[in-house]
Amino acid sequence: MAHQWHSGVLTASSWHGLEEIGVMTSADDMIRHGERSNAWPVKIDYSDVVTTCGLTVDKRAVVATYESAARAAVGVCGGRYAATTPESWRALVQAAVEAGAKPTGCFALAGGSRVLATFDVGGNGIRTHLVIADSFDGSLKLTVGTTSVRVVCANTLASSLRTDGEDMAMLRHTTGLESKIAGLKSAIQLAVRDGEKVKAAFDKAEHTILTNDSYERAFNLLFPEAPEGSSKVAVTRAENARRDAMIAASMPINRVAGNVGTLWNAATYLVDRNADGSKRKVRGEASALENMLFGTRADRIDEIQSLIDVVMTDGTYQKMTVNEAAEHGISAKAIAESFMAEMLGD
Repeated sequence: MAHQWHSGVLTASSWHGLEEIGVMTSADDMIRHGERSNAWPVKIDYSDVVTTCGLTVDKRAVVATYESAARAAVGVCGGRYAATTPESWRALVQAAVEAGAKPTGCFALAGGSRVLATFDVGGNGIRTHLVIADSFDGSLKLTVGTTSVRVVCANTLASSLRTDGEDMAMLRHTTGLESKIAGLKSAIQLAVRDGEKVKAAFDKAEHTILTNDSYERAFNLLFPEAPEGSSKVAVTRAENARRDAMIAASMPINRVAGNVGTLWNAATYLVDRNADGSKRKVRGEASALENMLFGTRADRIDEIQSLIDVVMTDGTYQKMTVNEAAEHGISAKAIAESFMAEMLGD
C-alpha cells in the first residue's frame, strides 16, 4: 500500500488508522514507544549477503534487532555505508525534546527500512512540524527539518520532502556520520529554541495594531523607496518590492488580527517566495545547517531591505540598511530584534 506503514505509535489518529495511539510527554516516552512497538531497532549489525546457490555478494545486509528479540534484514548496502546507531537516534530525539519540541509520532515504514520521529514545534512564523527521518536501505539520508505537513506515512513523508525538503538538513551515511550527528544534535536544540523566541515575538505582533501613519512608517522601514537620484533599475526594483509586499499583505494566508503581524507575515513570506507564491533562491551568510533545519520564513529577515537604528562602536546612532548593518558585523537576529522593537515600541 502507498502508506507503507510498518509499525509504531502516534499521539493522534491518522488517515490510515493503522497506528497505535499512545501518550508521549517526554523523550523517554517516545523512545519507549518506538522500541516497544518494534518500530525502532535497539541494535544494528551487518551481515554478509549470500545467494541461495552459495555465491557471496559484494554487499552487506543491515540487520536490525528489536526489543522483542526479533531480527530483520532492513537494507542491503555497500561496504562504506554507515547506518545511524540506536544510540545516536535516541540522542537526536532527546535533543529535540529538550529544546522544546513536543513528540507526536515514532514509527517505521517500508518493512522497517525507514524510521521516523515527528514533533510539534512553535507555530506562527515557522513551520509547525519537526521531522527526523532515516533509512537503513540507502533510500533516504538522515534527514532533519521542519514542514507544514503532518507526516504519518510514506505519502505524507514524500509530500513534506517535496514541499519543504530543500530547507532540510540531510547527512549521508558514510564514515564520520556519528561526529556529524553530534553537531546536528546541538543544531536542533539551538534551532528549536530560536524558533520559540520567534514565536513569542510573533504572538505579540499578531495582536498589535498600529495607526495608519505608524503602519506606513513601518512599511517604509521594511520596503523603502529608492533614494533620490537612483538609477531607473534601482527605482523599478524598489517599486516592485513595495508592490509585492502590498500583494503579500493582502493575501488571506498572511492576514491576522494585528496589522503588525500581517506586515511580519508579508515581509517573511517574500524572503523565499515571489508575490505569486513561487519559490526563489535565498542569499545570506547564516549557518547553512540552521538555515536548512528551519528554512527561511522565520530566520531570513536580514534579506529584507529595511532601515534600523544601530549603535555604532563609537556610541553614535546611524541609520543604515540591513545589508550595511550586516557588513558592520551586526547579527541577523540583532537586526530582526531591532526592527521588531522599532515597530512594537511605537
